[in-house]
Amino acid sequence: MNTSSPKRNNSDNKKDSSPLMHFGKQQVQHWVVYFSLGIITAILISVFSILSTSFHSTPKTSGTAVKLLKKPVPVVEKHGTTDSLISKLKKYGLWKIRSTQEVSRYFIESYPDDIHTVEEIAIKKRVFLHALLPHALFVRQDALQKRGSLESILSKIACSLEDINFDTGLGYESQCAWSDFLSEDEVSFIQKLCRQYRTTTAVGLLERVDGVPTSIILAQGALESSWGSSRFVLEGNNVFGMWTWKTKGIIPARRDEGKTHKVKVYENIFDSVRAYHLTLNRLEFYDEFRQLRRNSDDPLILAEGLTPYSARGKEYVEEIKNIIQANDLQKYDSYRLSDPETSGISSPETKPTASSEPAKVSL
Repeated sequence: MNTSSPKRNNSDNKKDSSPLMHFGKQQVQHWVVYFSLGIITAILISVFSILSTSFHSTPKTSGTAVKLLKKPVPVVEKHGTTDSLISKLKKYGLWKIRSTQEVSRYFIESYPDDIHTVEEIAIKKRVFLHALLPHALFVRQDALQKRGSLESILSKIACSLEDINFDTGLGYESQCAWSDFLSEDEVSFIQKLCRQYRTTTAVGLLERVDGVPTSIILAQGALESSWGSSRFVLEGNNVFGMWTWKTKGIIPARRDEGKTHKVKVYENIFDSVRAYHLTLNRLEFYDEFRQLRRNSDDPLILAEGLTPYSARGKEYVEEIKNIIQANDLQKYDSYRLSDPETSGISSPETKPTASSEPAKVSL
């Protein structure tokens, strides 16, 4: 018996052209779904991009803020008169200085030509000391600031100090991979210190990057320059009698026959003070001075390490001590230089000085 297939409902033969999509029991239009997916995709891409950038720009370790003092620039005309210098010292609060007072950032270019004509010794000494004081404080505080940054950086290196050698060119990193612990700025800072202080070890830097007591700086400056009136100060801004073996320099009138050294010429007083301070901190002649400094900041004790500075040896050391005590120079050891942001005197960078060799060496 022939039977015919039942007719399908017309609605079953039609394709579903409805713009709705089913999510469980919910029906949502297609465009809404696609729009939502587009937004979600864009958000995911943005988040991934931000995370990727953050990952690549984050240093290995958080860097230590390496702060350096702004270098001073002289603000006095070259070789002015003593009266003019006294007026400037009074203007900047440097004539009568209280122990609780911050010292103004006032840097002279040269001592006046007529300082040797000042008859009253107390006046002459005050002119010399108080004009030199800002320079002495600057170089000391600069060294102490560098030391603080150095100590902070060394604390990040998970190695014994004795194992840290920054001369990576000789393969010492196999002993301590010190740079793995530091940021690029910190590595650069360490490398500059090594060049400046002529050592590549952590122990060596800790011994050399430090301050010289202000009283010793003032006492040696006074003795070596005859309280600012020596020929070497007036002709070469050389406060500490530093020597050089280069072409340019002042030939000492009493130089022994066969000697070739000259007295270094500096562009200004600050360069002379900075070279002297660096000399005590880095030359082997002053190892004893630096060893004494490990355990004491008493200038009368540290002066014992200055024997190599003069051919007079122990006699020279005793004279330095006498100058410190007779002129109460230890009081200046507690003084500090004013903040450049509040002092009203800016201090841009001066030109660096060159380097040389032995006891009284030019830098």
